[in-house]
Amino acid sequence: MEYQASRHGRWFSKMIHDHRPDLVLIRGDRFEMLPMAMVAVYAGVKVAHIEGGDQSGVVDNKVRHAITQLSDYHFATNNEAYSRLIRMGTDPDHTFNFGSLDVEFAHTANESGLKRIVDEPYVMIAFHPFPEEDGSILRGVIEHLDGLYKIVNITSNSDYGMEYKGESYEPLEYLSLLKHANCLIGNSSSFLKEASIFGTPVVDIGTRQNNRLKPKNVVSVPYDSNMIIHTTDLLLNMGSFPQSDVYFKPDTSLHITNKLIELCQKKI
Repeated sequence: MEYQASRHGRWFSKMIHDHRPDLVLIRGDRFEMLPMAMVAVYAGVKVAHIEGGDQSGVVDNKVRHAITQLSDYHFATNNEAYSRLIRMGTDPDHTFNFGSLDVEFAHTANESGLKRIVDEPYVMIAFHPFPEEDGSILRGVIEHLDGLYKIVNITSNSDYGMEYKGESYEPLEYLSLLKHANCLIGNSSSFLKEASIFGTPVVDIGTRQNNRLKPKNVVSVPYDSNMIIHTTDLLLNMGSFPQSDVYFKPDTSLHITNKLIELCQKKI
């Protein structure tokens, strides 16, 4: 991980030196983003950050908040995150809440129609392991559901050198899986954000998304096999929920683009 971050930093430093951009736009809380923000700051280039102010769990919070402190302009994805950014000391005139780009994409795709790609009833699992929660308890959950539902496993990231094995899908395929699943189980942020547009029932496991804003289709449970099984059974019997707009605002990408153009034209 350290080598990868260093490699990204060197590449980005050369790009900044060669092209001297008006602005650097950074999205999210991945560890690769932090050295890029640092390089831009030391080069005297302004930084705009998308998805600041969110709260989740584990180390992501530290990376996200560090990028916030290095950034000059902030694009929150929800009202709660916007308020948190202001409390963290960001300039209200430089802090905006235009909604989530991911959720806008999911909403647009849904409006266009997302064809079902798995014919039989299924449960989708997307779990990103870390040392305290390695995903091993999911074996018992899968055994419990075996024969009742097909299990669609999504390959995890490997931030901690650990991996939950599954399949990878193109963006629209992934959104289709989110929409048409009978239930979603795991700790992916997409289960809290994109899935909110579809109202798909979600069992959010453990601490990875502990403090993230959760729509009503999400039930959070401890990292415990019995609790996961019990909650999954309840949600499977309840069916889908109404669409949530906690992360959605119309024309998110247009508003962010227009604001970026305005900032660059002013030479910020």
